[in-house]
Amino acid sequence: MAAALTLALTASACSSSGDKASPKPSAAPPAATGAASAQPPAKTGGTITMLAVQDSAQLDPFRTAYVAVTDEPRLSALYDPLFAIQPGTGKLLAHLGESITSPDGGKSWVLKLRSGVQFSDGAPFDAAAVKTNWEMHADPATGSLHRAAATGLKLTVADPLTLTIAPQTPNANFDRTLAQELTYIESPLQLAKGPAVYGTQPVGAGPFVLKSWTRGSEQVFARNPTYWQKDKGLPKLDGFTVRNVPDIQQQLASVKNGQADVFTSSDPALLEKAAKDAHASVLRVDGGQYFMFNLSRPPFDDPRARRAISLALDPADIPKTLNNGYIPAKGLFSSQSAFFDPAFVQPPPNRAEAQKLFDQLAAEGKKVDFSYLIPQNPSSQKTAEYMQSRLLTYSNVSMKIEALEIGAYIQKSAIQHDFQGLLTQRWVVDPEPQLFMAFFSQSPLNYGSWKNPAVDKALLTGRGSSDAAVRKQAYSDLQRALIEDMPLWVYSEAVVGPIYNDKVTGVEVYNAGVVFMDRIGLK
Repeated sequence: MAAALTLALTASACSSSGDKASPKPSAAPPAATGAASAQPPAKTGGTITMLAVQDSAQLDPFRTAYVAVTDEPRLSALYDPLFAIQPGTGKLLAHLGESITSPDGGKSWVLKLRSGVQFSDGAPFDAAAVKTNWEMHADPATGSLHRAAATGLKLTVADPLTLTIAPQTPNANFDRTLAQELTYIESPLQLAKGPAVYGTQPVGAGPFVLKSWTRGSEQVFARNPTYWQKDKGLPKLDGFTVRNVPDIQQQLASVKNGQADVFTSSDPALLEKAAKDAHASVLRVDGGQYFMFNLSRPPFDDPRARRAISLALDPADIPKTLNNGYIPAKGLFSSQSAFFDPAFVQPPPNRAEAQKLFDQLAAEGKKVDFSYLIPQNPSSQKTAEYMQSRLLTYSNVSMKIEALEIGAYIQKSAIQHDFQGLLTQRWVVDPEPQLFMAFFSQSPLNYGSWKNPAVDKALLTGRGSSDAAVRKQAYSDLQRALIEDMPLWVYSEAVVGPIYNDKVTGVEVYNAGVVFMDRIGLK
């Protein structure tokens, strides 16, 4: 469910710290461009206004999607990450955590926490608190969007600052999972008050506390007076306000004219424009926007139907026609990624072959007649209408667009798996754990129902090794299977990043474009 929620929110949005990290090597991640250039130091004090495409539903670590364009900067402010991945280098950055190491190749892990940290309610930030949070993630009753990452973990408090972890199966890249899926920790004292309280009155150990929340309008955050980095002069800001502005063009205009200061976008055209008109730190990572096929029902249970759609449409024609700045994709891995294998790229468009397949299927009584499920927003609608218009130029294929509001879209796609084709989007700063959760045959998040033994083997190999060469080969094998089976068709590479005006400095990001809120400030 987490993946679908992430994708839905993302599509809707289209309308360094660290003293000691894990010593194990890992494969280089996808190349990332646009890391903030040299910036003047931020002064102490002042406030900024941050824009978001929508209000938060909750602000606890469980029921909130970790998405840079929606809630994750607010989570960064409230909780601080335990660990984070540095875009471009793939380095694991220690933050609230001091180290995460495995003595036995991923069979077990030892988490060491930073000493002297407390939650803003005075509770100690300790191993017991992390254990409580992760066990709640794993409990189905919590309804965590990140449950898959915590399921099966055996957790033992060795001492107040040490937690030992035994994954259900050996995982040489559990630190990657921790940094992306289990990195935010809420105070156990607040958790004990129940979800109605801990979701709307969150308590973390981050640089800010939630001062007020006017539903549907704005959230006001104030400096945390007990912040663990206060002796370093952090956070730089006295506070910040998040205001809801669904229109991304209005967001950019507000930042340019000084009515607001920063927001995060995944819209390629907007990021390109902002790089000229304001400031933008643009990351290119793996994933992207794609057409996901449901392999469990007609017509896409037949591989010929999936291949026909992929051959009938042209990724390069979308930005030419819609002028939306999309970067034509060659597959799920960015062309700049260290994991990208040029031997296994999506086939180029082939009109004659596509029509041949459509005709062949129709002759067998299997006409490619399908519904395409999208979240209800202008950008998704335009892209879907483009696909529909191109398919109208073929015979024996018919596409209906089903646009639903976000909640209904999530219910139908992620929970019910009730779709034939699905518009989705994903950012992948490291293949673990996202691709494992999305494509492993037994994963509850494999909502396209792609089941392939070779894929399972590749994903288990990639998860089970920290050797760069082994991981590269594993994900090359995954790319081979993606091309052979065509469970999805990627049409745009993934981009994401913060956009800000001349007053703002100290902009640094982690994972897939999340702003470190402890260091952002004013010039």
